[in-house]
Amino acid sequence: MAIQSNVLGSVTVTGEDAKAFTRKILRGRAPRAAVAAARSGRKLVASFNKHGVVTIKLEPAVREPGAGQR
Repeated sequence: MAIQSNVLGSVTVTGEDAKAFTRKILRGRAPRAAVAAARSGRKLVASFNKHGVVTIKLEPAVREPGAGQR
């Protein structure tokens, strides 16, 4: 594997990693959470284009039992 980068943030991937990355981009499936986020984003854009305003309602996070405890 060869990764070349510069101070400006450009990255070049070569070899087998480049081939694997290309396969993932062309044939990979997005996680369900990413698909749901994109769908929500499209709704927000449509609402903004129609009304000129977007309203987002925040709800408290639901904590699962034992989450965050060590």
